[in-house]
Amino acid sequence: MKKIYISFFFLFLNGCSILESNKIAPGYTQAFSAIKNALIGYENTTITPNLVEAIPYASSLIRIGKGPYGLMILETQDKNKTTWVTADGVYLVMEKGKIIKTKGLSNNISNMLMSHSFSRSDLLSLNQDIVYKYYYSYDFPKLSDLEVSVTFKIRGKSKIELLNQQKELTLIEEELRNDFIGWNVINSYWVDEDSFVWKSEQYISPRLPKITYEVTKKPSR
Repeated sequence: MKKIYISFFFLFLNGCSILESNKIAPGYTQAFSAIKNALIGYENTTITPNLVEAIPYASSLIRIGKGPYGLMILETQDKNKTTWVTADGVYLVMEKGKIIKTKGLSNNISNMLMSHSFSRSDLLSLNQDIVYKYYYSYDFPKLSDLEVSVTFKIRGKSKIELLNQQKELTLIEEELRNDFIGWNVINSYWVDEDSFVWKSEQYISPRLPKITYEVTKKPSR
C-alpha cells in the first residue's frame, strides 16, 4: 500500500521545474503532505530505515536549527546538481552536496556565484591554501552579491552513524567569513572516497540557523 501511494504521487513529478517558477505548482505540496501523512502519521513520528526502504526514490533527511528531522525526496538531477523537496514546500538545490539555491525558507538563496572555477566533483583534492570567494544573493530581505571569503580544511576519516548504515567518511570543513557583518561560520561535509556528500551541516545565511542534511537513499547516478 505504501508503494501504491508513493507511485501515484510521483506521477505528478515528471517534467516539473518547481524551483524556477514563481510559485509552487498547484496541488503539489498538498499531494506531498497527503502522502507523508499516509506513510508516517501527522506528528512526532520517527523516520525509520523501514520507511526509507518503502519509498522507491532517492531520499534524504533535513533539519533546520533545532527543529525535527523531515524527509526530502529527489525531484530532479542534472549532472552534479540535485533538487530536493520536502512535504511543506521547501526546495533545496545542491551542487555536490552544497546548498546553492533555496525556496520556501524565510531567507532564500536566489543566486550564488563562485570567484574560482574549482570543481566540487573532487572535494578531497581541494587546495587548502587558497582563499576562495562566494557571492550570495537573497530574496527577502533583498540582498545581492554578499561577498564571503572561503577556506577549506580536510580533517580526516572517522566512522559516522547514519540513519540506516555506518560509513567511514572524511570530514571536510568549509569556513565562511565576512568581517563587515561579523559572519563567521564553519560548514561540515562528510564525504566518501568518491567525494559524495553523505552528511553535512551548513549555514547558508546570516539570518538562518544551521541546516543538517543526511542522505538516506543515494541517487542512482
